[in-house]
Amino acid sequence: MSKADFIFLLIFAILGCQQTKGLRLTDIVVPEVVDFRDTVSLSCSYNMGNHTLNSVKWYKDDNEFFRYSPMTQPAVMKFSVDGVTLMEHMYNCNKVTCTINLDNLGQKSTGSYRCEISGDAPEFKLEWKTGNMTVAALPTHDPIIYGLQTTYNIGEFLIANCTTDRSSPAASLYWFIDDEKASSDYLQPPHETTINTDGFILRSRSVEIRFRIDKTRSAKSHGIMKMKCLANIEQFPTATREKTAKVFIMSANDFLNNQKLINWRNSGSSSCSIQLLLTLIIPLTASLIRNNSFNVMS
Repeated sequence: MSKADFIFLLIFAILGCQQTKGLRLTDIVVPEVVDFRDTVSLSCSYNMGNHTLNSVKWYKDDNEFFRYSPMTQPAVMKFSVDGVTLMEHMYNCNKVTCTINLDNLGQKSTGSYRCEISGDAPEFKLEWKTGNMTVAALPTHDPIIYGLQTTYNIGEFLIANCTTDRSSPAASLYWFIDDEKASSDYLQPPHETTINTDGFILRSRSVEIRFRIDKTRSAKSHGIMKMKCLANIEQFPTATREKTAKVFIMSANDFLNNQKLINWRNSGSSSCSIQLLLTLIIPLTASLIRNNSFNVMS
């Protein structure tokens, strides 16, 4: 190795060492989508290197609402910001991480959240990272299917209704038949109801499906048809919910076989009743004849 190469490697090593000793904000955790009924945990992690932590500050849309300064008293300070409610005593900050918790969320809680750390004098070096959070009213249960029977005959109409849970934004409804999206010809115009709560306009939607079950549909379903209703909020794919139900399709042969079975059971019951009646009457009649004969002879 030449002298020049050695000097280059030495300088590179020194610079790398100095870099590793620098202040770095390594991670920030801000959930992208939350329900307004939830509590939220925000956290950031940092490596101070050869610096001493001066402060950790949390901002919403450039407005500071929380500060941790271990070298001052009080070490924790809170500031009023619209849409931000800090849970009392629910924070944990130290020289490597700072976690805070929010509750009483609303539409104004949606925004950009920034964690900023600073080192001590004389540099007071700053590092920050930002995460965006959206507060919504998400569905809490699956769609509900009404009016669906368990068994249909070929030629009958299937009529069923699917209704979503209330949410904001509203969910879009889709019907599927055997995992295929139902034709728009099968669907009635959607119906929507709204209520206002906690600053959100919550919407519930319902869609009715109607179609005639024919032989083609029966053959394709092999006698068991799967009906699925899916509620989807486009902006929040993880909030998708669905409900599935199975219905049985009876063919003409199934109907005839069932009738034969019913008739056979009925006829069998009649035969059993007659046989039981005969087993009771015959011995009783014989007994009466014997008793009458004995009385006459006497």
